[in-house]
Amino acid sequence: MGNGAPEGVEAGCVGQTGDGEGDRRGEDAERLAGLAAARLLDAPGEAEEYLRQALALGAGALPAETLARWHSQLVMVLAGRPGRELELAETALHAAARWGGVSDADAVHLTLVAARALHRAGRHAEAVELFEPPLAAGAAPYPAGEMAVLRGQFGKSLRLTGKYREAGEQFLEGARLIGADRARVELRAELLWSAASALDAGGAEDQARPAYLRAAQLWGELGRIGPRSRCLRSAAWLRYWSADTESERECGIAALGEVLAELEALAQREPSAQVTLELEYTRNQLADMRER
Repeated sequence: MGNGAPEGVEAGCVGQTGDGEGDRRGEDAERLAGLAAARLLDAPGEAEEYLRQALALGAGALPAETLARWHSQLVMVLAGRPGRELELAETALHAAARWGGVSDADAVHLTLVAARALHRAGRHAEAVELFEPPLAAGAAPYPAGEMAVLRGQFGKSLRLTGKYREAGEQFLEGARLIGADRARVELRAELLWSAASALDAGGAEDQARPAYLRAAQLWGELGRIGPRSRCLRSAAWLRYWSADTESERECGIAALGEVLAELEALAQREPSAQVTLELEYTRNQLADMRER
């Protein structure tokens, strides 16, 4: 492979003229693509090299759909090779452009592949630019569970670029998508918690508090004491800080007192290091709230 002329491709084919050259280049490109397909699983490095050569030879000599399909295969190869997220994003965008006018569904999928690669690479502003158009248009190319994960990734990129309310909306939508799936309760709890935190940071307390409470309920169903307690404490503080009267502030104090009572009861039934730690946090925060 290192000599630049893979098996089955004659070095002398380049340099011919007319339609014969185009036919020969197309045949050689298809042969290389076939070699790539045979090596996709066991030798991805070789498959990548064959595909790149096939694309170079096939440009202008083969139908647009054939070339688009090979670009998609190259994206698939790169997706399985960790540490190449930026290259994957660039290649996926190029492939998406190739599918434009041929298959809108493939173009959307590849755009989202690029967005997710940029998200993983920490290029969140660029990821947002790619996530937003297809999702705003209502694109849903994957099953609900995968769409929920994707919405969560979009939400995280939005949050990390300071768009807190928009992030909260994406997390909430992700949670809504899997609301009836009992196998994904943990993911839904995580999305609701993320939504509450983002909405809280964005000043949307009226939306944040119910999201904290719903997340706490789900964490309770899963027996996750730490996350449940943290969500309940956050909801209580929101109630306290958003209060306009002394009696409303007392409701916030009472809410935090209920968290403490729940943990004390749990410590009696099922003592553990986790419960002891949450008890300490809650007592300290309740004392702080009362002092204020």
